Amino acid sequence: MMVELDVASAMDHVSTTIAFADQSGKLAGTFFQASLLPYIVFLYFLNYEGNNTPKTAYFGFQFLLLFVLSTVFTGIVTKSVYSSTLADVDWLHGGAETLLTTTNLYVASGFRDAMAGEAEPEGGAFRYPAFAVFALVVLFTAIGPSVLGLEQHSAFFFGLGNLEANPLDAFAIASEPVNALSIPTWAIHFSSVFEWLFAMGMVNQYAQATGNDKWKALTYGMLPLHASGVAACTYHFFYNAADVGFLVTLQAGLTLLGNTTVAIAAILIAISSGWTVRGAIDDAKAAIVAANPLQSDEAKAAAEAERAAVVEARRPAAPLVPQDVPSKPLVAAELLLLTLATSYLVKYGETVLPFAFEPNAALGGLICVGIPAAVFARFYGLPKPTAV
Repeated sequence: MMVELDVASAMDHVSTTIAFADQSGKLAGTFFQASLLPYIVFLYFLNYEGNNTPKTAYFGFQFLLLFVLSTVFTGIVTKSVYSSTLADVDWLHGGAETLLTTTNLYVASGFRDAMAGEAEPEGGAFRYPAFAVFALVVLFTAIGPSVLGLEQHSAFFFGLGNLEANPLDAFAIASEPVNALSIPTWAIHFSSVFEWLFAMGMVNQYAQATGNDKWKALTYGMLPLHASGVAACTYHFFYNAADVGFLVTLQAGLTLLGNTTVAIAAILIAISSGWTVRGAIDDAKAAIVAANPLQSDEAKAAAEAERAAVVEARRPAAPLVPQDVPSKPLVAAELLLLTLATSYLVKYGETVLPFAFEPNAALGGLICVGIPAAVFARFYGLPKPTAV
């Protein structure tokens, strides 16, 4: 099937197409766009040298910006080719969500590896797998409709793992609608949620490793973003029904709130690690000097040496205290099994639940409040970090 893109029409949506659904002109779109500024603030403060933020984890947080970018071009294809929303185009939806999963993997593994005493990666080679995933998403987005002939409801990853028949069909209330998520897309969603929870746990434990309890503030700051993921999954549980469309706005609002709370947490961490306004001004001056093409090589070298000395002085004197963390194979196995079990249970199990086909705003809201509340209670009950 050959599909011609209406480029002029598609470009009308570029500035307002952000996140899982094309929310141009809606409150959700405004929330998603507004959430970018606090996230940039978060990245700036988290990168302060004195924080000792794990290199791999920080890259994971940075990579989220490519996920946001992906929702722009996948949104363009969604609107121009299918006249739909991203949530209802399974193969594009799953592809974009893969980048969020990649983000969470880097964040979680970065903190885990640091506490295990593993050396920070040298160079930038550790970033290549993430960039490869991004390149594949871009490639398939570009060739999916015209070359591969993918239609609106074509399954992500060609439906790998989908069962030919619902094993609970004898008890099913009704058949799945055509926009039901495939197993690969459900798996990507749940893996993102579980990885983020694991990352929250690692950040909380990182407070113990560093003796800086401000890191625990980041754990709590990440909670609204977890709730945002729960809202997205709840919306899909009800087959993206219009009756629970408020969940898209809720997801966007929680994203804005979460990006703000992680920014506040990063500011607290940076200040506790020695960040000052004066130091930030000096950094800016040094950057200007280094970037000035009219400066002599000697002046640039002196500025770089002075900057390197300042950076070195900011590094924490005390090393991290190694923590007991689960092994990578164990974590990978647990996440894989949990993801697959939940994906199959939800996809096929919800067909026997009457309320899945009768969207209820109150129930949807209760799910979005109840699960994050349980997560909060879990972290709140953990012991407070002690000074190193």
